[in-house]
Amino acid sequence: MRAVRALITIGVASFFLLVAAPTMFVNPPWPYTGVHYESATVLQKDVTVGVDSGSPAYHAGLRTGDVVGCLSLVDFQFLFPFFPAIVPYTGSPVRVCARHGSSAWHAVTFVPKRMPPPGLFYNTPLFAALRIAVYTLFLLVGCALVMARPGAMTWLFFGYCLASMPDATSMGMLITLPSPAYTFITAVTAGTIELGAPVLALFALTVPADMPPAGWRNILFRIIAVVAVLIAVSVIVSPATSLRGILQTNGDETFTAITIAIVIVRLLTMERHERARFAWAAFAIIFGVLVNDARNVLPNDAVSTACGYLTIVMPLCLLYAILRRHVIDVRFVLSRAVVYGIVTTLVVVVIGVVDWATSVYLSEVRAALAIDGAVTIGLGLALHRFYGWIESTVDALVFRKKHEAAAYLRRAARAILRARDERTVDVALVEGPVEKLDLTMATVFRSDGTSYSAASAAGWDLPRKLTFAPGSELTRFLEAERACVAISDLRRHVTAEFIEAGALPAVAIPVFRGDDLLAFAIYGLHRDGTQLDPDELDALEHLCESAAQAYIMVELNRYQRPVTVSLPAMETP
Repeated sequence: MRAVRALITIGVASFFLLVAAPTMFVNPPWPYTGVHYESATVLQKDVTVGVDSGSPAYHAGLRTGDVVGCLSLVDFQFLFPFFPAIVPYTGSPVRVCARHGSSAWHAVTFVPKRMPPPGLFYNTPLFAALRIAVYTLFLLVGCALVMARPGAMTWLFFGYCLASMPDATSMGMLITLPSPAYTFITAVTAGTIELGAPVLALFALTVPADMPPAGWRNILFRIIAVVAVLIAVSVIVSPATSLRGILQTNGDETFTAITIAIVIVRLLTMERHERARFAWAAFAIIFGVLVNDARNVLPNDAVSTACGYLTIVMPLCLLYAILRRHVIDVRFVLSRAVVYGIVTTLVVVVIGVVDWATSVYLSEVRAALAIDGAVTIGLGLALHRFYGWIESTVDALVFRKKHEAAAYLRRAARAILRARDERTVDVALVEGPVEKLDLTMATVFRSDGTSYSAASAAGWDLPRKLTFAPGSELTRFLEAERACVAISDLRRHVTAEFIEAGALPAVAIPVFRGDDLLAFAIYGLHRDGTQLDPDELDALEHLCESAAQAYIMVELNRYQRPVTVSLPAMETP
């Protein structure tokens, strides 16, 4: 199933990237028809047009005020492109039917006039490459979340990542494809883009769970889902004459307001520790929906393009929320190595795009091969030189405190072997982790032969009354798995016992002496409400392994101490 999921996500993401990326670097001549909007119905089936005097359409017999119909998707894009001057010239004739006033319909055919290239929509290849890099980051984050935490929530975010594609140039340049292929790609991409706003609203209702709980969130989720289905059906049935007349007027703004309201209401109704955990994700959602809305509706090309670049803030903030705040629980697959892999992959992707762009724009130069090789080697050396900087930057921004804590726990694991009594081991298992990892609590439960009782605690009062029998559910799971056990994975009564004692633990880590469960340590969440990540759990498990050896050595030292025996004095004869 994981392989199928990988094929689906990577395949779909690659399709959207291949649709968007190559066309952004093409700068062909464009067609001039002389036709523009005068007015249109909501569904754009019959369009009243204006016609420039002396244009190809004018010479074919069209006049201002004529009503144009019978438009195929390709002809519609020639006459009324999404953005001016980004449709390439193909030399193909445009065939329409037209009528003036109440006269009968008649066929009109004309060939657009070839005009010089108007200039790249994104100004320069560098800006186009940056925009593609932003979109690639969206796709990488979306694919990673689906692979790490498959569920409705991550699939929704993946859909929003797809919807963030720079579609304007793609829908214009791909008009050179055969009509069936162009119609299919337009239907898929236009539908995905128009679904972006409602999908993000559904994601805001769902995160961090797979589905919203019962209540207002669940009801609103169903309503927005129905609207999204209607939008998808409308686009599939008629991509060029869909609900765009309505949606592009107020659809984005409506869903933007709904999404922001959802996030604000959720923040206001959350518990304090949940709000601290959700804050970065909330900022990412609000910023993302505002910038993406501005990108789609602002008439100024420069501002719209800048908003396209600023959308990169959303996936970066969401990554930060996952890495540092654990808003989405991906602890089973996310680690420091994965983060470095993602960062390195992003750098390699950027280098690849720059290398490809260099090859394309040096193709007319005689020394193109040598220059391209020099650029590639230079970029490779730069990557090698900057890798240490990248690693140190990621450490400083994301993992600095965690690395300091891990270094201390490694030293504590070595020092604990020098303990002289069990009490020293007990204290080392709880006080160091609570202080260095900023945990809410920690407790060691040690066996006295009949039950497991609290031997030492930090972050809460020592729970003398809380004990566990050797056959209890918690101890049975620890004995069976011989590894860290998440308390939330057990039945509710286990958590209820801790709540009654005044604590909410996160994990239990066993301490074994051979096959016997000698003790186990309970560790709580971080004080900001976030979960322990895999690297922190590895450090705590290593500390508990050293504690097991320390308990054994303390017991051996107790038996090996020399015993002084007093003998009665012998009488002299």
